[in-house]
Amino acid sequence: MPDIRFAGVYAATATPFTADGALAVDAFAAHCRWLIDEGCAGVVPNGSLGEYEALTDAERDTVLRTALAAVDRPAQVVPGVSAKSGPEARRWAERAAELGVTAVMCLPPTSHAPTDAETVAHFREVARAGLPIIAYNNPYSTRVDLTPALLARIADEVELVVAVKEFSQDARRVPRIRAEAPRLEVICGCDDTFVESMLTGAVGWIAGFVNAFPAQSVALHRLAAAGDWTGAVSLYQRMLPILRYDADPVFVQAIKVAQEEAGHVPVAQHLAVGPIRLHGRSG
Repeated sequence: MPDIRFAGVYAATATPFTADGALAVDAFAAHCRWLIDEGCAGVVPNGSLGEYEALTDAERDTVLRTALAAVDRPAQVVPGVSAKSGPEARRWAERAAELGVTAVMCLPPTSHAPTDAETVAHFREVARAGLPIIAYNNPYSTRVDLTPALLARIADEVELVVAVKEFSQDARRVPRIRAEAPRLEVICGCDDTFVESMLTGAVGWIAGFVNAFPAQSVALHRLAAAGDWTGAVSLYQRMLPILRYDADPVFVQAIKVAQEEAGHVPVAQHLAVGPIRLHGRSG
């Protein structure tokens, strides 16, 4: 696929909070810088792992602005703009565009189970912001499955949808999407289907446990992208016991615990911020 936009590992960033429940802004900025320094292609704030649904609008805006200030290039930040309705998601996409973001990620509507036509209309509305969109397929959160056939329809009708973050947990989806919607880049969205996804046509990885193990995650992607399947499978098998928690209902807690166990909890630079909580607002 020429001119791949989303090759590499993008970190779906966890959001740190202080002990009293405030955003740990300095800690989050330091974490974003560390992920980029460790070789990640970019960060994806305000996604499911980032607990966007539990943030106020002001906090969600702060998370985005903090990520942008922490990295070298706006293209390294691909924020989630998911919302209950198309107009609300479009407003978040417009805000991202105002701040210089060059692409966004978006779920289908999160307030109800839409029809296929409503799902297409949702992405068409978000596209009015003028930014390329990664459609995010997570049927466990939205009660709608972006099947290969539906993605083909979206790709045909909404030009600015350029990729899909695939989190159906079925690695067989990747070659089907490539066959039915060949214009779309497929990005692995489920940590424990990564090597299978790359083998069958994915180009990148929006990862969760990269928050704790960025160097290892980047190394795994490089091995798979180079076609070194022996090396990739060897590293993958060592990582799989922890990667499987990315598809567990307690994935937010599991990833934050992994950050602590790996020795990298994003610690605030100023003592006034106070200690950082492992758990977030989602549980």
